[in-house]
Amino acid sequence: MRETKTGIDSSMSRRAFLASAAAGTAGIAAAGILAGCSSGSGANGAKEDNDRDGRAEEGDAKKTDAVAAPDVFTDGIYLTKAVSMHGPINVKTVIADGKIAEVAVLNNRESYVIGEAAVKAMPQRIVESQFVDVDCVTGATLTSMAIRNAVREAIGNAGGDARDFEGYVAPELQKSDVSKECDVAIMGAGMAGLMAAWQLAEDGKNVIVFEKMPYVGGCLPITSTAWNAQETIIQKAWGPEQIFEGWNTMQAQLDQYLNGRIEPDSPYYNPDMPFIKPMFEAVRDATDKMINIGVGFCPISDWPAPQLAPGAFSIGGKFCLDIITNYLTYQLGVNIITEAPVTKLVMDGDAVRGLVAEGADGTTYNVSSKAVLLASGGYAYNKDLMKQYQPDDLKFTIMAPPWATGEGMLMGQDAGAALVAMDQGVTSHYSGAVSNAEISYIHYVCPGVVVNGNGSRFVSESLEYKQALRQFKEQDSTDFYWVFDEISRQGMVPSGNSYRLDYTFLLETGDATEGENYRDLAEKLNLPELVASLDAVNECVANGTEDEFGNVKLRTMLVDGPMYAIKVTPTPYIAQGGLMIDPACHVQREDGSPIKGLYAAGDVTGSVENRDGAMYRIGLTQAIGYGLIAGRTMGAEV
Repeated sequence: MRETKTGIDSSMSRRAFLASAAAGTAGIAAAGILAGCSSGSGANGAKEDNDRDGRAEEGDAKKTDAVAAPDVFTDGIYLTKAVSMHGPINVKTVIADGKIAEVAVLNNRESYVIGEAAVKAMPQRIVESQFVDVDCVTGATLTSMAIRNAVREAIGNAGGDARDFEGYVAPELQKSDVSKECDVAIMGAGMAGLMAAWQLAEDGKNVIVFEKMPYVGGCLPITSTAWNAQETIIQKAWGPEQIFEGWNTMQAQLDQYLNGRIEPDSPYYNPDMPFIKPMFEAVRDATDKMINIGVGFCPISDWPAPQLAPGAFSIGGKFCLDIITNYLTYQLGVNIITEAPVTKLVMDGDAVRGLVAEGADGTTYNVSSKAVLLASGGYAYNKDLMKQYQPDDLKFTIMAPPWATGEGMLMGQDAGAALVAMDQGVTSHYSGAVSNAEISYIHYVCPGVVVNGNGSRFVSESLEYKQALRQFKEQDSTDFYWVFDEISRQGMVPSGNSYRLDYTFLLETGDATEGENYRDLAEKLNLPELVASLDAVNECVANGTEDEFGNVKLRTMLVDGPMYAIKVTPTPYIAQGGLMIDPACHVQREDGSPIKGLYAAGDVTGSVENRDGAMYRIGLTQAIGYGLIAGRTMGAEV
């Protein structure tokens, strides 16, 4: 594994500290908490600040009016704030002897593992280089940019010019070539790749995993850390009778698919569910494997499926990854090489016999293997592929995982693979339209209604949001609002919702607007149909009738009290199509024949639920289950 320094160099000499303290009243006054106004753009549109003209492309840091900056560059401690992927980041910057002596992130809401990589690495990069435009951490661009902007603002608050700390040039790499041999080479260290490597290593196979990001785990750290698995050790211990019937057995889940989730009019309709059935069996076994090596799960009282402890959207994903990667590397001998993107597959006739990867340190890995597993993620982050396959979704900001750039899919095609389910579109989640902060669960946390730019409702709020958001792109407007009352607003704090999410930052970022009542809110946002829309909702609730969308789950809105609207936008993040595979993970040609030596699992194959005619729902379940299936198949065949 490539070693990278991630510690924060917080050392500061006594002389430098005294110089800071001696800066006097001006320096101390400037050290107050100064809230920056910088906000990152969407992940796919995030603008890398690579110009070398000495100017900040991400937006010059803005000085607040609360405290005037000194006339000269003044030593001191400066606290600033910038907005990132999941809300504000508070940063401390120490200026000493005219240099950036220390940068530390004091508080943030960024994701564990991914955002955390930038929180750890960026301060050290800035201090060591004395440049604020150092390279962003791959895959954590918004977090990296927020830290850079906060430091820029601190320099301005100290009386300096941030442009004096720009012009970073990365050191030239020392090139080298390394040849390696193994039984199986894996492209991608998300959950599909890790589960396959786990099974292969237990089968006695020599495995090397190449991951282009500086961290492992794929989507696990940014999900709710729950997946769909029945009849596991933890479920049996809890007692099936304690779990509601639709979730207490695999057969109950399969019945739900058969009786509602599989769409008879789908071109892929298959009531035998050849892809969904083995997934549930495999994810049960994978969950038990995790439990047996010490991965922690919550009790099943609030959520009927396995959820990593200590709860939804928490640090459980990081704990799980730490345990699994340590087990794989130290106990099973799996070699995981990060920051090493695979660049091509090695062919021997029509068979795949290895791969080439390029390390961030300049090392080229030439790998000879008996088989290759593509577990590299989807393609939604690749604008060219989106233009080719999903052009309608480009009217919105793409917020796909940064590794979902489609290389694995393209390499599979070059080897002869067919694509499937490319007509099934892209799944979106909610983001704040102003801050671009991801707020996927706002509709659960703050029950309300969604309206378009005229204030009219156009979709049922009871529809699963992954399906509902597909209807947003059919609207003429790109302005949408989630509208709710004071009672729902209480759900924005962690103690007010079952997911323990904190969405209060939306009140600070400009995403949320407050009105004294619904008429005031409609006037402030220029939503002429909002009053009529909310009156209609309350009339349906009062009369116990369905609304125009067949919705009977709406509740009364307290229209005479404070009302709120969050400007939201759908942000596509997972494409449903990908490489064609069979249920054993063999990559297939158009005629269904397997490509020798090539296997695939995870988002690179799109949604396996689509293959049976069901709407995508459970990506993490698929990655874990089909990763294990791929490992079992290769273990038996290699």
